[in-house]
Amino acid sequence: MNNGLLQKLINADRICKQANVHYQEAVKLEQQDMEQQASTKRSAKIKGIVVGVAAWFIIGSLGNVLIALVADIEMLVMMVNNISQLGGLALGIILGYGVYRKTKNDSKAGSAARQKVIEKEKAAAQRIFDDNVDDLAFLPVDYWYPLATEYLVKVVRADRADTLAEALSMFDEQLHRWKIEEANAEIVAQQRAQTANLNSIRKSSKVSAIANTANAIVNISSKL
Repeated sequence: MNNGLLQKLINADRICKQANVHYQEAVKLEQQDMEQQASTKRSAKIKGIVVGVAAWFIIGSLGNVLIALVADIEMLVMMVNNISQLGGLALGIILGYGVYRKTKNDSKAGSAARQKVIEKEKAAAQRIFDDNVDDLAFLPVDYWYPLATEYLVKVVRADRADTLAEALSMFDEQLHRWKIEEANAEIVAQQRAQTANLNSIRKSSKVSAIANTANAIVNISSKL
């Protein structure tokens, strides 16, 4: 067993899992934000329609009251009725749209607050990688997520791989099998969710510099 490699992988696995906790929280908050926005959009439409129809009905009813008071004057009756109905419709549209816009604006404000928390979680994960980049330098960035590091630890600990290149090759083969087997859909979804975070990880200048070095080392090792 390659104890040196195993210890490095165990440490890398610990770091990736620490960062992944923050990424999982960010994903959960993003999902909640999407659901909240969709729910608020439906609610805004319903509130706007209810307020608009209510205003139209109330103003229209006032017209009917006035009509009853001046029912002996036919032309005035028609005028009052038309004004009340059209005025009620216009006021209903204005009030309904106002309620709709206010609800939407409140939703945007809430979403902006949630986005700040999401970015805070992602930044916390990025700091973990930046602070531990030297300990991860031996491993290509494409494998900086728990599903990969757990598997790499497993095969090295079981003495199934003596080098990092061998362990990475075994993981790639296993990942391919997971993807073509329908029974492993949950694992594949987990892998996609975790690797989606790699795009933000790569934005760090520290990580980019280390990534190039790690990839070069692995490529050289695989050819020896």
